[in-house]
Amino acid sequence: MRFFPSDYDDDDFDESFDGFQGDVDSLANDFESKKREQFSARELIELFRYYTNPSEQRNPFQLDQYAKMVIELGIQTFPYIPVFTLHMVEWLVHEHKYKKAHKYVDQALGYNPMDPTLVLIRGIVHGHEGARKLAFDFINQALDMAGDDESLYEDFLDMVLHFEQYDLAAPIAKKALVYDAEIIPILEKYINRTEETHIIKMLIPAVEAQIDKDPYMAEAWYLLGLAYHGVDEFDEAIKAFDYAVTINDSFMDAWIGLVEARYENEDYENVVADYEQLIKKFPEKSMEDIDGLYAWSLHEVGLSSKSREIYKGILKRFPQDAECWYSLGLTYHHEEQYQVAMPYLEKAFQLDPSEVDYGVVLASAYFGTNQTEKWKKLYEELSETFPFEPELWLDWGVALYENGEAGDALDITETGLENNPQSIQLLYRLAALFYLTGNKDMALMVLEKALEFDATEYTGMFTFAPELKNSIKILTLIGKYTQGK
Repeated sequence: MRFFPSDYDDDDFDESFDGFQGDVDSLANDFESKKREQFSARELIELFRYYTNPSEQRNPFQLDQYAKMVIELGIQTFPYIPVFTLHMVEWLVHEHKYKKAHKYVDQALGYNPMDPTLVLIRGIVHGHEGARKLAFDFINQALDMAGDDESLYEDFLDMVLHFEQYDLAAPIAKKALVYDAEIIPILEKYINRTEETHIIKMLIPAVEAQIDKDPYMAEAWYLLGLAYHGVDEFDEAIKAFDYAVTINDSFMDAWIGLVEARYENEDYENVVADYEQLIKKFPEKSMEDIDGLYAWSLHEVGLSSKSREIYKGILKRFPQDAECWYSLGLTYHHEEQYQVAMPYLEKAFQLDPSEVDYGVVLASAYFGTNQTEKWKKLYEELSETFPFEPELWLDWGVALYENGEAGDALDITETGLENNPQSIQLLYRLAALFYLTGNKDMALMVLEKALEFDATEYTGMFTFAPELKNSIKILTLIGKYTQGK
């Protein structure tokens, strides 16, 4: 669906209403078969809505062509109604035809020189052209013209976000709040729609503007928490969610957000404490989204038996939950109970073979139970499916080395590095394996290259092979890059 600003509702077309009774299919048939030469403004808008709604029965390209024909007819027949121009400009912006878009805006402003929405759309076009100063100049001009209609400011905010001009949102939000416009639902729609951190960061000031105006709006604090969670700033997310639930203790979504942010921050003790308090005051079903977080947090704080009970309860309700099968198996895997872990890990990998971690940990369990043929076959299969996953090659190399196949471990690590040349861990591992297999000169050369790239990751080499700490040459070389840091 294209963007439909609310300031152009059906009432704007009353003067040109000529009998449209809501049968859009019949109206479209008239338009496509050219049975009629004239259509009212209201009918053309209804046709545009019809053609811009996805339909499984119609060819999308054909629908686009009809939609554009409708808008062109609308501009020709009703040049004084700006909504047709707005939709044409949207189309042209999508096609990167900015000069043509400006011409349509010029024409429409000739009929409606004081229409703030036309001025706003001009700023949006400049924004797409990369002319940021002009974009802000026209945005501010539109805001000066907008008067005290709060719904118009809501439309302005929705429009700049719809057109992906996110940095234009803050001044609009601040002016909108002067007239008590409701901006949080609009901002929430776009924050929830994207995973792009740079977009979310540009929208945070608009959310903060609402909080500055009304510090006791729990919904605004909740949205701020969502935004900070979306950019992985979990400390800030926790603060925001905490404010939200302090203002409104019954705000279930904010409580869920708080638990999720604490989980991401690895604050497992508070995850457990919060969950066990919430389960007393909210319906059990409302907690399902964070049951798994609670279960894993129990394992992290040393309550693995209770953790497994929770996981098994989840699986009774959701037997196809691959992540739950995996996590349950992982609780045993961490305790080196590989035989017990194996059926859970196998089930997870069976349900979701596209998740590389499931396969890697399962291969590790096979290694732990001395099922050599199985782990070798699985690592081989995984390497074909996930060649760009460094952890796969690192784990495979460990298995081979521990199995007494140091030469093969070296070959696998080199292959992994060829596929992942930016992996500093594989580079350090390669240096360690060269040293362990007797090629010490090559080991020192590779180690120096790794240290040049990142001198902070060398400890993983000693975790893999503690005996390397006895090499004066290795320690001296590391000291050359780390001394005084």
